[in-house]
Amino acid sequence: MAKKRGNGEGSITFHKKKRKWMARYWVETPTGPKRRTIYGPTRDDVSDKLFEALSNRNKGLVFDDENMTVGEYFERWLKISL
Repeated sequence: MAKKRGNGEGSITFHKKKRKWMARYWVETPTGPKRRTIYGPTRDDVSDKLFEALSNRNKGLVFDDENMTVGEYFERWLKISL
């Protein structure tokens, strides 16, 4: 029986048209939740990238640079580092 990932742990599938492995996960941004996608040539590569992305998400790091000023970036950085 296949193992099922829990809610919020992301998913790994094979994208037939792109012929690549794909992982999807949700991240909380200042404007609301967004879905992120990671691609790679092998399932193991995508799994490693997903693990790194989820650990960054749990640390509070969000790589969302849409219309962000330098002041907003430093405010967010200060919240994370303190």
